[in-house]
Amino acid sequence: MNSKFKVSFLFFFLFSIISFAQNGVVRGTIKDAATDEDIIGATVKIDGSTLGAATDINGFFSIAKVPVGKKKVVISYVSYKTKEIEINVEADKVIEINTTIQEDKVVLQEVKVVANRITGTEVSVISEIKASQMVVSGISSAQIGKTLDRNAAEVVKRVPGVTIFGNRFINIRGLNERYNTVMLNNVFTPSMETDVRSFSFDIIPSNQIDRILVFKSPAAELPAEFSGGVVKIFTKSIPDQNFLTVDMGGSYREGTTSKDFYEPQHGANYWTGFNDGYSDLPKYFPATKADIINAGADRLAQIGQMLKNNWTPLQSKALPDLRFSMTGGFKIQKGELKIGNFSAVNYSNSYTNFEMQRNDYEFSQIMKNGEAGEVFNFNDKQYTHAVRLGVLHNWAFRLNEKNTIEFKNLFNQLSNGQFVNRTGFDSGNKWNIRSFDQVYRGIYSGQLVGKHTLVKDKTNIDWVVGYNNSYRDQPDYKRFRYNLDGTTPILLVPQGSAQTFNLGRTNIQMTEASYTAGVNLVQKIVVKKAAQKEDNKELELKAGVYYELKDRQFDARNLGYVQASSANFNIGSLPIEQIFAPGNINNTTGVKIDEQTNPNDSYTAKNTLLAYYVSGNYSLTKKLNAIVGVRVENNTQKLDSYDLVNNPLKYNNPKTNILPSTNVTYNFSEKSLLRVAYGQTLNRPEFREIAPFSFYDFVNNRNITGNPNLRNAQVQNVDFRYEFYPTPAEVVSIAAFYKKFTNPIEVVFASGSNPNLSFANAASAFSSGIELETRKSLEGLTSSPFLNKLNVTFNAAFIYSRVKLSSDIAANQSNNRPLQGQSPYVINGGLGYNDAKKQLQINILYNVIGKRIYAVGNNYGYQYPDWYEMPRNVVDVTFSKGIGKNLVLKGGITDVLNARNLVLQDGNQDGKFDINQDQVIQSYRAGRVYSLGVAYTFSKK
Repeated sequence: MNSKFKVSFLFFFLFSIISFAQNGVVRGTIKDAATDEDIIGATVKIDGSTLGAATDINGFFSIAKVPVGKKKVVISYVSYKTKEIEINVEADKVIEINTTIQEDKVVLQEVKVVANRITGTEVSVISEIKASQMVVSGISSAQIGKTLDRNAAEVVKRVPGVTIFGNRFINIRGLNERYNTVMLNNVFTPSMETDVRSFSFDIIPSNQIDRILVFKSPAAELPAEFSGGVVKIFTKSIPDQNFLTVDMGGSYREGTTSKDFYEPQHGANYWTGFNDGYSDLPKYFPATKADIINAGADRLAQIGQMLKNNWTPLQSKALPDLRFSMTGGFKIQKGELKIGNFSAVNYSNSYTNFEMQRNDYEFSQIMKNGEAGEVFNFNDKQYTHAVRLGVLHNWAFRLNEKNTIEFKNLFNQLSNGQFVNRTGFDSGNKWNIRSFDQVYRGIYSGQLVGKHTLVKDKTNIDWVVGYNNSYRDQPDYKRFRYNLDGTTPILLVPQGSAQTFNLGRTNIQMTEASYTAGVNLVQKIVVKKAAQKEDNKELELKAGVYYELKDRQFDARNLGYVQASSANFNIGSLPIEQIFAPGNINNTTGVKIDEQTNPNDSYTAKNTLLAYYVSGNYSLTKKLNAIVGVRVENNTQKLDSYDLVNNPLKYNNPKTNILPSTNVTYNFSEKSLLRVAYGQTLNRPEFREIAPFSFYDFVNNRNITGNPNLRNAQVQNVDFRYEFYPTPAEVVSIAAFYKKFTNPIEVVFASGSNPNLSFANAASAFSSGIELETRKSLEGLTSSPFLNKLNVTFNAAFIYSRVKLSSDIAANQSNNRPLQGQSPYVINGGLGYNDAKKQLQINILYNVIGKRIYAVGNNYGYQYPDWYEMPRNVVDVTFSKGIGKNLVLKGGITDVLNARNLVLQDGNQDGKFDINQDQVIQSYRAGRVYSLGVAYTFSKK
């Protein structure tokens, strides 16, 4: 990474630590004298002036530009006694007032003020992080609103130590997606992926998110299957007021918009994002491979003609990206009963087009002449059309201040149509290869949630019942290739048996359903009574049970075409649309259909998890607090399929894990604290990783195969973090962590001249690092009105990891290397300008990750080095401008630098990665995106 960037951002971090407000500022927090709870909406005035402020949801207030001299601060609140405090304001100084006020029981004994907790603001998220007993990071919907992020994948990368891999999978503290668990409203999220163990963050639109919290230290109440972190996504619930917001906008994508665009042919209803059946196998298509192989000549020709033989792309001009959302909420209150609804509908339609360089090499000659031999060298023109539709519908019923029930519903559907036109060299020949792919992914997640306070506010119970359903439908994934070596292009049509990756089509369907239920109990027990209630010594006991049943069905069919007769075949030089004309699908001179499907191309899988935990939370002193707990998880993973020689495979892996954890917090003051945590976690193989199914990934030109011999990984976690909160809206923290892995699971290359990807356990590994974070306003630093409106955000993680392999594996893989997917550093930064009077916000955001292993190489016969994804600097600029009370204009530029996405292979093994010296595996630029939109809100309190 450029050293200037490092210096600049470290300067920002140090600057924000040492810089605190000056110039006659009065600020502080107001709490209830009896309960120590924050007072929301208290009035704080400077007596004899018009200066004043109201406390926010954390009891915080700030009054700027207070004249020097002796002043009287008057604090008042309904049903509380007015309090006056004498202060002496000095120039360029901050006066801190952290005090309590007492309830006026004589005057207004029957008055009760009840407020709903606001969760989506920056202050509320920072407050939640501060109050947590674990190491937590997060981002609020208010912060999300400052960006042009369209989905959860783009949002979550703003969280300290978090990056996104493949535009949708999450990496935390540099650990790849498999080491992280994702929960939606406290229920495990479903998977929509066939090949990756991860939740696809790109499926959730950003405006449906209330907040995202990332828990980085283990605790008994958290799922055990993580090491990087547990990500909790909370969708929006009861609104503050009745409202309806209509938001629409468009984007110009550099290199795509208004250019020629190609995509797979589709039905008239494609714009909805749903599979309308256009590319599905016909209703009466043979159900099995045997029905095709054993069909007679006439029947076989009929079967081949049943399919839509549309082997040419649909051509158009790429339109600007379109997005539209309608979000609304209302609340009804009758007595203590309060009913709230939050609903949202989101739609987007986007186009991308870029050229991508893809290469592969063999290294048998590199020791002789210093040059790696080319296996293939391709240039791809990749066109992708994405349609997204999302619906959120949440209800909340607050029966009274002690009982709440919520019903949350989320449905999101994403359609991706992709056409790739590939030209280049492969194994001694020149080729033009084309692929047509259409993938429909979607989830429904529903939860019924209850929260109850009982027994004189000493007992809290929360429960959840949930159902998730996800699907991934890939109805017609087609590929073909023309040989360009001669004067006339010749279509490669296999003889004998089908070769789907050369000329064929694949149909893949995956469905997954899960049923969940959980209950948590929190009981406060007075261990030692004191004269004042707030001084009592209490033990907080927590206990809970969580159950999940997950079922998956995966089916794939590989259909290909072969020469009807090798002696009479004479149409290979025709254009593809003529070769697949109905008359040429025959059993004499043309092509005929064949099936390559194997028994191991389908599987059924089930996972049953029963988890229960108990923990105790006790304040050893007024400053020292400890939580000690243990979690027990009984997990059974089953998979039924066939092995590579078609023998039945019955995978059954029941495991019981006992996982202790400890979280200790020491509060130096109201504004600073230290956290220390230890816990054991684990990592299980995903269904796809243990399934022997082999799938050809056209984009990466690789086969991906599962490994039924994978074992669970065990992880020991140690965390330290110091946190400082100058104000409720600001934070400065520094953290350190260490993780030790036993049997970590990695993506590796299997043997072969053109290596295939698979999954394997290493012997052990460790990962250690530090994290820095700051969110700091520059208000009050100078007399400059401009600087007073600036705020700085910065977070960084610096990580060192190493893998130790067993001797047999080390002979064929690189040893003493970083974990696959582990980034050595992750840096996020931002500079924001906010003028509340002019309703103007401008933000500059920065992100970069260090180089990480994309896939682990091998040494089967000759050395094949690891693939590394190289650092990429990303800068986004956004703005929003309010016009009147209800209209907002917003826009910006995404990926201003348009830096290259680059994967390199260090063929000469000198430890230096140079695009001019080393092997380029993948290279492309996605293009800048210029966006402009408008939002109008109809609101009623």
